[in-house]
Amino acid sequence: MERKNNYAKDTVCTAGTEDALTFEELKNLHERKLTQEESDFSAEHFSVVWWFLNEYKLPAADWFDVVIFRYLLTVKRWFTLPSLHKYSFTTLATAAMKSAVNAERRKQARRPQTLSLDAPCRGTYGKPLAEYLAA
Repeated sequence: MERKNNYAKDTVCTAGTEDALTFEELKNLHERKLTQEESDFSAEHFSVVWWFLNEYKLPAADWFDVVIFRYLLTVKRWFTLPSLHKYSFTTLATAAMKSAVNAERRKQARRPQTLSLDAPCRGTYGKPLAEYLAA
């Protein structure tokens, strides 16, 4: 039985079909600098980033760079796609930052875990892993 893929190959959909950007448009959006209007808008709403980090108890030292880039992309999308104005900017920015955090957590979970032979091994009452390896 053959499965059909219902996703468009080079379109990134947001809230609806009128909010879709092609892959090239999204790439260009990522690469271009903020306009002066976008820069002023992002500075005016910057407290959303701090609120998000505090609300989800994410240390700024670890998560600021993850969320700020998605926040700035959301600002660019806000000005590029006027159809997004039917939603609150805060709602869009929060959803985008949640997505960025979840993507980063999935990425971190795929990384190999480093083990120490001298660290206590789980389920061994604190004995190091080295004691359980054959010589």
